[in-house]
Amino acid sequence: MRKQHGNLELIEVFAPDDVSAWSDIPSEHSGPSDPPAAARRSRRGVVVTGVLVAVAFAASTVALSDDTTSESAATTTVAVSATTLRAPLDPSAPTHYLLDDPSLTPYSADVVTPPANGEQVRVYTDGTPAAIVVIELHPHADEAYGVVGATRDVVNGIEFARSHIWCPTSVAPTSTRCELLRSEVAIDDQWSVTVRATGLKTSEFARIVGGVGVVNGALAEDVDVMNDLGIGLTFESDSRDDLIFGRVETAVRYLTADGEIATLRSAVGNPDHWLAGIRYLVTDAQPSFYGRTYGYMMDTGEAFVAWEEDGRLLSLVGPGDAGELATISRQVRPATDAEWSAMVYGLRPDYTLGDFETLATGHAANAELWRAGPQLAERGGVIQFLWWWTVPGRADVTDSTAASAAVGKRPHVDTLVVLGATFVFVTHPSAAGTATVRTATGVEFDAELIQPFAESPVYMAVVRVEEPGAVTVEIDGVPVTP
Repeated sequence: MRKQHGNLELIEVFAPDDVSAWSDIPSEHSGPSDPPAAARRSRRGVVVTGVLVAVAFAASTVALSDDTTSESAATTTVAVSATTLRAPLDPSAPTHYLLDDPSLTPYSADVVTPPANGEQVRVYTDGTPAAIVVIELHPHADEAYGVVGATRDVVNGIEFARSHIWCPTSVAPTSTRCELLRSEVAIDDQWSVTVRATGLKTSEFARIVGGVGVVNGALAEDVDVMNDLGIGLTFESDSRDDLIFGRVETAVRYLTADGEIATLRSAVGNPDHWLAGIRYLVTDAQPSFYGRTYGYMMDTGEAFVAWEEDGRLLSLVGPGDAGELATISRQVRPATDAEWSAMVYGLRPDYTLGDFETLATGHAANAELWRAGPQLAERGGVIQFLWWWTVPGRADVTDSTAASAAVGKRPHVDTLVVLGATFVFVTHPSAAGTATVRTATGVEFDAELIQPFAESPVYMAVVRVEEPGAVTVEIDGVPVTP
């Protein structure tokens, strides 16, 4: 359906109940069953095509409704021809790519397996990158998340992690940091829903999380809440990775001098749709002179570069500055069959896990036993650290995540938000001392810094806090910043 708004022609495509032009035609669904007593929920919304905004990244706002008497998003039902993300490719076109850059060392390459059947993701926006809500249905095993550098908050009984990310310059021209809110909704023993949002008040975010569920095996949201907030369904697909990277078929990883990873992905899909969606899923997305779009990953803050080449969707993710990574991406080239075989079968990743230590243990308010501590790892000859903890609700299961790169280089604190608590990891590169963790309510916790690993001079301590809100940390009375 075409709409004319002044000199700008907008195109609305299909209702969510129709086959989506943004994703593969779904196979028979094998997702979760309905939750009991589901609230009023609907898949109603508007999908705004990105063809008009993909090239120039114009700052125009896309109207979400034709109803001039209402500010809410309206239902659109439009019959369209079935298209798929797997566009026909020129059989002579190369499908494997390598990156030639002297600062990067080839590490590993894989053929990527498609996502599990039943995963779903939807992106709601107000037509701009100012307000974005990403709702993702995935296997329950991923629900035990740990968000580094976040603050744990609770609003109206809804628990969420609050962290800071790069902002679109059009949203915050005087500041480059925006809040990312993230919450988890357990559906059943097999499935969970992750909700991420930027540009919303915490009370608005809590309303959205409270209205998320699954009906007849499909994601469902409270339509009244979405209408009240003036946001509509803009993109949907089988998985969040599909929207960000396209349907990935191969991935090649390279090591930086610091032992960090840069990943080159080759995927299939519709370039216009893909580039349009990136501005809602990658923060501060902008075009470069090299036919690239670059920005920062919403969750990790890693640099991201995307472009189309020879009918393929290529993307490069790694540490550092996104503009610099866009320059490095110009060194990508097609691989010969021999080179690709050498990448897939000849390389052996040298990532190894070392010793781990328990630095803190105790019982939560619900009497559940918890433990936490550090673990050593090594990649490319560089020693790295992991933080590990017992998964809430599963005392016999642990999870882990990479520590910040600052650990071991200066006095540092990593906050790590899990369901029900915040773990505070305090480190000093070479000296013992007493770490004091103070909550937003003024409660203090003291822990002695110790050297857990003989092969590393770093001193560490762990404190677990159940009170929501930010924490402050001192070592022997001296403030420590993240």
